[in-house]
Amino acid sequence: MIEMQTIYETLGGFFIRGDVAGAIAYMKGIPELNGITQAYIDVFENERYVRYDVPDGLNRILLCYQQYFRDVFYLHEDHARAESALFEKLKRELALPDGSPEEVENEMQLRFSRAGFEVLFGKTNGYRGPYVWKETEPVTYEVELPETVSSYRINMLRGFVFRSWMDYLTFGKKGTGGWTSPDGTINCVENEYNVNSERFRVSLLKHEAQHAEDFRRWGDMEPKDLEYRAKLVELIYTRETNLLAKFCSEADPERTDDGHALASARIKSEMGGLIAADIAEIQTRARALFAASSREMERIYRVKAPT
Repeated sequence: MIEMQTIYETLGGFFIRGDVAGAIAYMKGIPELNGITQAYIDVFENERYVRYDVPDGLNRILLCYQQYFRDVFYLHEDHARAESALFEKLKRELALPDGSPEEVENEMQLRFSRAGFEVLFGKTNGYRGPYVWKETEPVTYEVELPETVSSYRINMLRGFVFRSWMDYLTFGKKGTGGWTSPDGTINCVENEYNVNSERFRVSLLKHEAQHAEDFRRWGDMEPKDLEYRAKLVELIYTRETNLLAKFCSEADPERTDDGHALASARIKSEMGGLIAADIAEIQTRARALFAASSREMERIYRVKAPT
């Protein structure tokens, strides 16, 4: 009999790869998962979509995204065609027959704001999907990084209604815990973290603060470079011996539109042999790779003038 922990790890792999059809097929063979399997069948096979606690017009917008998730992650339709179909549905819903994607997102922003919600559109690891929440509280933290110590504004986000594709695919079990805006503001999904935990202090604060520093120093960088450097920062400061193994398990050099998967693949190539090593050895190697990366970034990206 397969242990449940192994089952959940296998399922996690399906969702990280965006393969809902594979996850459902896998779950159908495990009687202990009958209940959750039926829930996935209801949504993805029978199209009994989720209704959210928002006005009807906003629910219809979120329905367009749910259908897009089904097209991409269950039917495995071509990404470009699925995205085009999403915007055609949104244009009909918003009565913007000739609207550009930017005009469509601006109109949706206005409608959510009028209803009292905050919203962020765009892509997460290559896939469309909004973040919709009720409240933002700014706080300030001082964060130590390998090359600086600075204070950062952290927006604590509360009352989430919708949290993009990974949260949707996993029925709320896994999803983005935070992100950094181009202006350097760090956004944190508050209920995902204990602020006294290493996960908050390292995997959120230090990871996202490194993004903020890299945005400030080098401007628009490729996601794979941003994530590679931020993951190295996590390895420099972590006390968790399994973090390197976690990154290696997420590595996938074939997912060229996923900066996290590409960054993890590079770390696996450069550090995979240290999975069983002492944490101090992992930290030393990560620090050396980070310093080398800073020199590499200087060569690749034009250095921004100080402001």
